[in-house]
Amino acid sequence: MSEKRIIGILLIKNEDLHIERVIRNIVNFCDLIIINDHQSDDHTYEIIEKLAVEFPHISINRIDHPKESHISIEKFANTPSWIFIVDGDEIYDPDGLSIMRNHLLEGHYDQYWNIFCNTLNCVSIDYEKKVAKGFLAPPSRAGARLFNFSIIESWTDCPERVHGGTIKFLPGFNANLRYYLHNEHSWEDAFFRCVHLAFVKRSSKQSQFNPKGRLNPVEIEEQRKLKNLIHFPSFIKFTINNWLGKNWKNQKYRRGKMVTKNIPEFLS
Repeated sequence: MSEKRIIGILLIKNEDLHIERVIRNIVNFCDLIIINDHQSDDHTYEIIEKLAVEFPHISINRIDHPKESHISIEKFANTPSWIFIVDGDEIYDPDGLSIMRNHLLEGHYDQYWNIFCNTLNCVSIDYEKKVAKGFLAPPSRAGARLFNFSIIESWTDCPERVHGGTIKFLPGFNANLRYYLHNEHSWEDAFFRCVHLAFVKRSSKQSQFNPKGRLNPVEIEEQRKLKNLIHFPSFIKFTINNWLGKNWKNQKYRRGKMVTKNIPEFLS
């Protein structure tokens, strides 16, 4: 039996509209799921608590700062572990995850540092009709979702899980060892593919939903810091730019033509 394991890591805040589906979608793919809840005040924590009772390999933590989401995975450096980055707005093709799990455990990608997947960055999803509309990656942004922690000695000082910080690779490895699966496969032919609800309402607390996208936990922390430090010009500019869509999410996730895809496989 392979010693390798797949560890899912989630950093979430107010995700109660989709989070149960997101987690159930990955429970068979991951050997361990670590959920870091960044001060949710909707029904998110209540939902993940129930799921943690149902699935013993789910671990949940309440955190005060996004950097704690990376601290929770630092201990897996230099172990036979793949770290799977999942957000509260991502749903994967479950049959494809089964294929990818076999590939990972069989060592198909052992020489790579991280793996990128095909992504549909959605502006809408219809669960009844099983249809989603949005922008495909490529040409829009696809993120690295799997990180090979077996080839690093350590990774510290991250402001958020797997973003920035200091990585020390084992001899013979480096950060340029990337596998772009999304460049090899079309959406229809891909097995490692994700429906990303980037511009879809995610929380029952969002009374005024901004279709241009909402802030992630790190951006929320930055906005809070600007406000608390009374940097009002910067705070106002930051807030207005987000509402107008003048942010990195719109610039990177809305590239190319908008398409409509049937997604029954994702919602089984």
